[in-house]
Amino acid sequence: MIGPRRRRRLAALAALAAAPLAFAGPPLRVASINLAADEVLVELLPPERLVSVTRWVDDSQNSNVVGRVPASVYRIQKADMERLVALDPDLVVVSEYTDADFLELLQRSGLRWHRMQGLDSMAGIREAILRLGEAVEAPDRARELVARYDATLAEVKQRLGDAPRPRVLYWSAPMTAGAGTAIGSLIECAGGANVGSDLGIDGIAPVGAERAFAADPDVVLVGSWDGSRRALVDHPLLARMRAVRDGRIVELPTRQLVALSQFSADACWSLAHLLHPRLLPKRQP
Repeated sequence: MIGPRRRRRLAALAALAAAPLAFAGPPLRVASINLAADEVLVELLPPERLVSVTRWVDDSQNSNVVGRVPASVYRIQKADMERLVALDPDLVVVSEYTDADFLELLQRSGLRWHRMQGLDSMAGIREAILRLGEAVEAPDRARELVARYDATLAEVKQRLGDAPRPRVLYWSAPMTAGAGTAIGSLIECAGGANVGSDLGIDGIAPVGAERAFAADPDVVLVGSWDGSRRALVDHPLLARMRAVRDGRIVELPTRQLVALSQFSADACWSLAHLLHPRLLPKRQP
């Protein structure tokens, strides 16, 4: 049996679904339901224009903007259409990784929405920042953000020059990053060659310990979550991998490894330092 409160919410959804898709003026109430948008919107908009961010925005392991979003901004726990209706946003920002069923609900709801796309490469992230700037009518701020992004990447490239590219295997037992992934693009940006791509893997996919061992990477890249390094050195086969045996395991802070925003440029710098410490200092000057 449907209670009166849920019945009112469903009626509101039905009314929204029947509303005309005509919008005027800049979105003054912006709801984000993905961390990439959280991190970009913090730079583009004053906090009073944000009605929601994700719960991950306060997670120091995953977020690059901890402490920058006031507690008064609602934290979305999951993609929830009823909650979004209650927040009454002028614009909802989703990403290409948002659940397809939720996107269908959003399409039918009548709410204005913007989808961040191209987040599987450094170039795609750059373009997504610009397009989000247009969607929230803050194009100048977006261009400023991209200018800093470009400057960081240009300096990494200049410092690396023609340095040899170590073969880097991303490992998150038993997954790796192949072609068409942000992590693969990050490895290449930082002056490495992505072993997952060389193995013919597409996307984030399992590789298996035997195949990883046979690939014989120069470096193994892991995130900084608990046990990531230990999982390699304690593994009966991977512990015998040349890179593991010789201590060539590099840990990137997880918040940088998973960044799909302007902070990807900082991640590129950090990883480039780990791969080429003589060419780049630990922190960007």
